[in-house]
Amino acid sequence: MTASEAGQLYLQRALEQMPRSISLQDRESLSRTYGCFDRTYWAWKFVDFAGARYQEGVYPLAFVFAVDDGGQGYLNNPRVLEWIEAGMAYWASIQHRDGAFDEAYPHEHSLAATAFTSFYIAEALRLVDQTVSAATRDRTRNALIRAGEWLVRNDETHGLLSNHLAAAAAALIHVGQIFDDRRFVDRGRHYLDRILAHQSPEGWYEEYGGADPGYQTHATFYLARYWQLTDDETLAASLDRSVEFIKHFVHVDGTLGGEYGSRSTQFVYPAGFEILAARNESARWIAARMAESIRFRRVASLETMDAQNFYPLLNNVLFASQAATERTDVSDQVESASTESATIAFPDAGLIKVVRRGYELVVGTSKGGVFKLFDRRQRRLVASDCGFVGRLRNGQLVASQILDRSGHAEISDDRITVEAPFYAVKRTVFRPLTFMLFRLVSVTLGRVPAVARWVKSLLVKVLITRRRATPLTLRRTIVLGRDGIDVHDHLKAAQPLPLERLGRQDVFSTVHMGSSRYFQANELNLAGADTPTADLDHAALERLTEGVDLRQSIAIDNADRQ
Repeated sequence: MTASEAGQLYLQRALEQMPRSISLQDRESLSRTYGCFDRTYWAWKFVDFAGARYQEGVYPLAFVFAVDDGGQGYLNNPRVLEWIEAGMAYWASIQHRDGAFDEAYPHEHSLAATAFTSFYIAEALRLVDQTVSAATRDRTRNALIRAGEWLVRNDETHGLLSNHLAAAAAALIHVGQIFDDRRFVDRGRHYLDRILAHQSPEGWYEEYGGADPGYQTHATFYLARYWQLTDDETLAASLDRSVEFIKHFVHVDGTLGGEYGSRSTQFVYPAGFEILAARNESARWIAARMAESIRFRRVASLETMDAQNFYPLLNNVLFASQAATERTDVSDQVESASTESATIAFPDAGLIKVVRRGYELVVGTSKGGVFKLFDRRQRRLVASDCGFVGRLRNGQLVASQILDRSGHAEISDDRITVEAPFYAVKRTVFRPLTFMLFRLVSVTLGRVPAVARWVKSLLVKVLITRRRATPLTLRRTIVLGRDGIDVHDHLKAAQPLPLERLGRQDVFSTVHMGSSRYFQANELNLAGADTPTADLDHAALERLTEGVDLRQSIAIDNADRQ
């Protein structure tokens, strides 16, 4: 597929979603919520506030109005321009006095919502600045400078999420260039420096304490856009390392990432690689592979996105379309899978990639030895093992798949051994009373910035970072054969546990992450797959204090191989 063909593919997929995108916006000019893209709020009225991030829907409208609508009738259409102006106006109307925006709950004052929406509104304004009315231009610019000033004064302290910081940096570059103000440029550099300071020597950007290839594709886009706008060579070198890391987690079936990452994501944001393709061979290779995967619907894509990730991905696909179309290289050949054997370890991330004649294996040693196994000849997922998950008699879940980069792992040419404790797994959902109490705090005490920050930190602690170990441990040894693997699991409980069920799971995530668990077609391969997921019987559960040994053998058919 040529770069031009990839550009057309991206555009086509984005345009297919434009009716859905427009339907999400309140387009009634007399409505109090005119211009709002949060349909659950303005149409269904199931929630009590409008999430700011849905206003990222302004950018697709600006793109099809000003750049390319594929002959669909959006280009230079006055009605589309009205919707753009309405979307910008509504975004400005829900801004707090201090310049911040809310994403998850009222008075959140979210860095993510402020950064992401400012970035996309600024990008939209670049496209229609000379077309929108003076009133819209002035109102939007005023909201952008207030958002920029909030980003100058505030930071994200509840965790290090590189994709959020990258969006903040890119948004501030826009604000700095619009207003020719070094304050914003310098603060953008502050966010960038935080990302670079925490970038692992292995190339990955931190996402809640670890490496997550899926989310790294998202961060890479905002950083690539920052590089486009600044030509920053330090950032260019960092992006080169990022790309070299990510390419190892593009699987032979065309998917990327999975439960072995810190946030268990499997989506792909292709625009960063299309932007970097002209200067980086690995980025060009990833871009080609991802375009092919999107073409054949192998990855979680626009069709599978929920409302929260629909606009970020739609916008990214539009950026990918433009970047690919502007490239001058004639072809992007997707190389054949190499037959060379290799074991590539990323000890800081706790990730290992094993390549053998017939198979490819990715192991998350930092997540209890979870793995994905692929047949290289058939380019398909053969087995997915997300570790052991159990349920106590009181309903509490326990699992071996918890991120722990300090965990013990032994790696040799023929085997990988991991030791991992089981932790309690949270499956917290709101109930009416707890939701009412939470909302009461957010709309009263939560109006105080210090309290708002405390609430956010508490939520992150409760849902993500707080852990409670159990007496149960797993020692997993993966023996690397020529034509398959043997997995030896030893389970032992230091003291009796009231376990009701315990077994391996082929699709499971322990992390609180709304952006994980989107459907991909390779899940269908797991029906009748070699990875056994049957629960241990009652007798085995009773013997856990003595230790239980389990074995699974997964063979790859290498018939007719040279």
